[in-house]
Amino acid sequence: MNPRKNENRAVDRHVPLTSARYLRPTYIAAGPARRAISTALVRATARPSRAPSPTRIYVYTSSQNMHYSNIHPNLFCEEADSSPEVVAAARRRKPRERRRPPAAPPSPPPPRISPEELAEALRPHLLSPQRMWTLGYPFEIEPNSCKAVVYVNPPPRPRPATSWDVNAPEFVPSGGSCGDSGRGSCGSSPRSDSDEEADAVERTCVRCDALFRMSRDGDYVSEEPCVYHWGRAGAERRYSCCGAAPGARGCSTARLHVWSGTRPGMNGPLDGYVRARSRRGGVFALDTEMCYTTSGLELASVAVVAADGRLVYRALVRPAGRVVDHNTRFSGIRPRDLARATKTLRDVQNDILGFVGSDTILVGHALDNDLRVLKLLHGAVVDTVALYPHARGWPLRRSLRALAAELLGRSVQRGTHSPLEDARAAMDLVLLRVHAERPPRPRPAPTPAVALLPYDPLLVPA
Repeated sequence: MNPRKNENRAVDRHVPLTSARYLRPTYIAAGPARRAISTALVRATARPSRAPSPTRIYVYTSSQNMHYSNIHPNLFCEEADSSPEVVAAARRRKPRERRRPPAAPPSPPPPRISPEELAEALRPHLLSPQRMWTLGYPFEIEPNSCKAVVYVNPPPRPRPATSWDVNAPEFVPSGGSCGDSGRGSCGSSPRSDSDEEADAVERTCVRCDALFRMSRDGDYVSEEPCVYHWGRAGAERRYSCCGAAPGARGCSTARLHVWSGTRPGMNGPLDGYVRARSRRGGVFALDTEMCYTTSGLELASVAVVAADGRLVYRALVRPAGRVVDHNTRFSGIRPRDLARATKTLRDVQNDILGFVGSDTILVGHALDNDLRVLKLLHGAVVDTVALYPHARGWPLRRSLRALAAELLGRSVQRGTHSPLEDARAAMDLVLLRVHAERPPRPRPAPTPAVALLPYDPLLVPA
């Protein structure tokens, strides 16, 4: 028998499976299925000198299948005639990614609750006037005055440690005398403080904490670039934007400094505020996005959702002041968005007062900022900042992103902020607390089984 006669057989029983000529990790798309196989045992039956001719390839998904193919070749061997170019392209294919099931089964949806029941369940969580004042909500000066005042708490900042040197020489100003001139100051200045305040107002940049000056009309006295860190320094004492330590030079640069429109302490009287007078009921979640203008933070986008997550109102707003920074990284507002905005702040106020009454409960996260830019006075408020306080107490606040990730298992504010997404997340956080506090509904008592007596033919029913 010629040993070369059966050279092109699919499987050579005399060659062990562990031979190097059989074990070739590759990716082959062969047969009618044309599927990717992560590990295959391939044997090219043609000689290397016959490479230009079509090559007969047999694909086995495991060594066990290759063993069984000797007995049942029609069931376990998929045959395909392919050229070397097709085989090389098939080897470059990537394996199909496995779709793993979720780590935990999804939780069942909470029971439905009517708007009336939700409003009644939220009554104990309404902020008191004292709490609203502490959080920075606007308050009306006089009834029907349309003027408000806002108290803003100073931001928590670490105070630098002060050390005193008892051996240091006494400080004496150079080039002057400290005689009493009768005006309570050391020397005279060519210009009084009142004249400087009449020309310019000193502001504090909310991004880099630098001081800059603006005129009464909102113009910059000197245009200086703002170098800042857009991230926050967390528990690791590193900025989330670049990983630098606090005190390092900023990693981002803006054209001008910006301010928020308020300053620590008492602010007011502020004009343009409105209040709902009629009673309409209902529960709505509200969120806004803002941009920096010469007047501070102004409204750029607003979204209102119902308790079931249904969108009730959404609009782009044209700011009244000159836009200095669109704050796109956080607000998601771009110049082209404000270019097609047609509504003003007064239009948005009229629209919101069309469905929000004096007894309507407004839900939101840090809702004091939203009501300030909306210039809306409202007393029935549920704030998730107070509903889920920080572990270290006030004035620290938990972010909406952290609350949604921990309690809802949802990722929000991954890139830019969306008022619709934030409003729905705030409403879901409130619903989560309401359903957790509701007592479980009593189940109906099972019907007692009827006692069956044995049949007695002599017993006459009554």
